[in-house]
Amino acid sequence: MSTTLAPLFGSLLQISGGCVALLHQGGGSTIDHFLRGPLEANGVRLLLIDSEQGPSDQLLLELAGCRLIVAVRYLPRPWVAPLARLRQGGATVAYLMDDDLLDPSIHTLLPRAYRRRLWERVTRLHRRLPRLVDHLWVTSEPLAHKYRQLGAELLPLSPHPDLLTVRPRLQLAYLGTSVHEAEFLWLLPLLATLQQRHQHTHVELFGDLALNRHFRHLPRTRILHPMRWDNYLAETGYGRIDLLLTPLLAVPFNAAKAPVKVIDAARCGAAGLYSDRAPYRGFVHHGVDGLLLDDEPSSWLAAIERLIADPEERGRLAEAGRRRALELSHMPGDRMDQPNPDDLALPISS
Repeated sequence: MSTTLAPLFGSLLQISGGCVALLHQGGGSTIDHFLRGPLEANGVRLLLIDSEQGPSDQLLLELAGCRLIVAVRYLPRPWVAPLARLRQGGATVAYLMDDDLLDPSIHTLLPRAYRRRLWERVTRLHRRLPRLVDHLWVTSEPLAHKYRQLGAELLPLSPHPDLLTVRPRLQLAYLGTSVHEAEFLWLLPLLATLQQRHQHTHVELFGDLALNRHFRHLPRTRILHPMRWDNYLAETGYGRIDLLLTPLLAVPFNAAKAPVKVIDAARCGAAGLYSDRAPYRGFVHHGVDGLLLDDEPSSWLAAIERLIADPEERGRLAEAGRRRALELSHMPGDRMDQPNPDDLALPISS
């Protein structure tokens, strides 16, 4: 039983010119924990293909240039025949299994919809799979033992170095509710551009499944379900957000709003960016305790990128905004400093 990918590479990669195709459906975790590191260490060129796409002529042409094709976790029905033809043409096909997906008898306690999905994507092949692939790779000792008669080969846990890299992180948030559909749609292309340009920006939004469908394709974007007020306060507490975005478009429902998002920014310790209209025009002091911006997405993108590049300005706006909010709360002057990190520590239960 092999414990490394190297022996297989030795014979295949010289022929393939260093191309390995990974056929996956959102299999990023398994790829990053078991495949990408050792593959790249061997100088391999990776071809990542989402198997939810049908096997188009263009995809099959690209696959024809790879002598090793790895189906990660799933082997969808439309791909079975094309992979068989690629094997006949000389390609080696491996199947990588990261859960016990081939034994339907142990799936009975899983949710019905999930069982059906597993069956359609791979479990239906549990008897045919050994004839469809050249290698069965697994990710745990129990799987290697259970499927040893099928020639299961255990891959060692080999995380890609990127998983362990400490990266800077800047958190943005929009805390509007689902009633602000116009603002969400206005934000979508702006955030798409921002997330494409910057690799360390993270976005947090609150919304339902409909909102999730709009935003889930954006990298590093999290959609939280609406929650109770006390949970919301805990989730958006001090130090959790760096930039609070508060676009407010000129629609009748917004005309009666109060400037409460200024308090949210202060609570979070964030620099606030607001639409330059009531209730924020005349309340926020532009450039002092927040920024007032017109409705052009380019204006917001420029302001966000300036604050990303200037942590001193970010901190100055956030601090001034917090002090303004504390003044509104009538808190005594000697309690108006920034929170002491020691005060934020959880008490130890006795």
